[in-house]
Amino acid sequence: MDIIYRYDPFEKIAPRPALNAEGALKSLESGHLRYRHTVDRVKAELEGEILTEPLVIKVDPLRLGLRDVAGVPLHTPYALVLGCSDARAPIEQIFDQSPNDLFVIRVAGNVLGTECLGSIDYAVRNLGGSLALVVVLGHTGCGAVKAAVDLYLAPNDYPDLGLTHALRSLVDRVLIAVRGAAKAVDRVCGSDAKNHPGYYDALVETGVYLNAALTAFDVQREVEMFQGNSRAGVVYGVFDLADQRVRSQPDQGTALPPPFAKVAESPSDLESLGDRVVTAIVARGAL
Repeated sequence: MDIIYRYDPFEKIAPRPALNAEGALKSLESGHLRYRHTVDRVKAELEGEILTEPLVIKVDPLRLGLRDVAGVPLHTPYALVLGCSDARAPIEQIFDQSPNDLFVIRVAGNVLGTECLGSIDYAVRNLGGSLALVVVLGHTGCGAVKAAVDLYLAPNDYPDLGLTHALRSLVDRVLIAVRGAAKAVDRVCGSDAKNHPGYYDALVETGVYLNAALTAFDVQREVEMFQGNSRAGVVYGVFDLADQRVRSQPDQGTALPPPFAKVAESPSDLESLGDRVVTAIVARGAL
């Protein structure tokens, strides 16, 4: 299979139109579908399927960060993404976005520290003319969530897990999501689930989803404070490292969940998310 990047110098360049929150969400979802199409094609080749049709990807100056006229492009991202620093989750690539499309903040565990808040504050206040959406993106197998699970299960080992103040600041912020994950497992499976060999992995997976949802919950309040009646919507999702798909919750049955979910309106919504994640884990026999 050939992957061809094609540039037509005679094709008219269409600047990205101004987007509202719904349009920004659709743009990210469409970009992720394009990325998934490429992943699926390459995966099929790796598994031995012979594909004769080339995969053609159009390229224009805007996708390279250039303008069709001289000068420096204005800073006009339409979405802000707060994601994890994990090198296996390249945000612009996951959503097939061009330079100047996304304002990206990456920090281990996609936690909402002071510096991240400062970056969000800057973007909302100064890029509000184009910024229409804020996304919190977690990912499966997150190391920060695993560290928080280790701490939750072995609190006496805290001095060994948090060797520095900086590292503790990350783990402590994720710990509330892990506690929520443990409560969800108790509600769905009962207290005996602690003895199941899949308990640790269930806490990590549930904690990843709850951490993204909790962070989005906090981000929305901050965005409203920064901009009053902010027009920027806030959503969250989780990138699965195994199949390269963004989900709002794990698959259950044949229907695929949407990539993103709206921010929880109350603590009970977060509890419900935790229960749905654990139920999906149980349904596939992992707990």
